[in-house]
Amino acid sequence: MVSRENDEENVLIEECVVCGGDIVVDEFCEEEDVVYCNDCETEFLIRSLDPLQLEQIDMDSDEDIDELDDGYDEDYS
Repeated sequence: MVSRENDEENVLIEECVVCGGDIVVDEFCEEEDVVYCNDCETEFLIRSLDPLQLEQIDMDSDEDIDELDDGYDEDYS
């Protein structure tokens, strides 16, 4: 876990809306980058850096894509 008392510049720490853990956004992050919670590993998309706005990535949409891919695993011999 990252110390909130850390004096490093250009590091933002946001609270995870899922578990209350820390999401670290460092100076190398840019808009549209993906960051994650250090505790629950939920992924967030950076929508804006000033002010910081994060959007939780919907993991259910990935599962829907996997279900669609199952139809293409048929053997065409």
